[in-house]
Amino acid sequence: MLRTSINMSHIVYVNIALAAAKLGTTRQAVVIMLLKRVLRDIDRFQGGFTLVRYQPRDPWKRWHCFPIRFRKNENEFASDFRKLSRFSVAHLVAIATKRYLHELLCDSAGRHNYVRFPQYAIGQRSAGGILCWEFYWGDTENHPTRASPTKILRRTSSH
Repeated sequence: MLRTSINMSHIVYVNIALAAAKLGTTRQAVVIMLLKRVLRDIDRFQGGFTLVRYQPRDPWKRWHCFPIRFRKNENEFASDFRKLSRFSVAHLVAIATKRYLHELLCDSAGRHNYVRFPQYAIGQRSAGGILCWEFYWGDTENHPTRASPTKILRRTSSH
């Protein structure tokens, strides 16, 4: 497990803590479940050639430093999503809390187990003198055929 920290606004932290208590799980599990929902709607969060966007400033500096441990594939996803969406991970958590926390709390009780991210792999190929890097969020082992002759360089499992 990889350890890092996320600076959350106080209200985001409180909402996550209340949700964790209601669901009978950890705050970390709630954060992961929220990020999983962001993955579902990834097309809404496409970034451009800009700087990374962070959470709005809080003039009263009400921040909570939240320590979190990611599995390898969760960390790779968060890192890639930061690159692709141009949002900081903390901002993604804030967005997910605002957009998906109510949905998470309204789901059936059986769906609150820790949600694993899909398997993850990074591939590389060359096309016409251009080096292409490809990110796979899903099973690359049993995929019938990929569209391109990509060499898988590393992968993580969903465990």
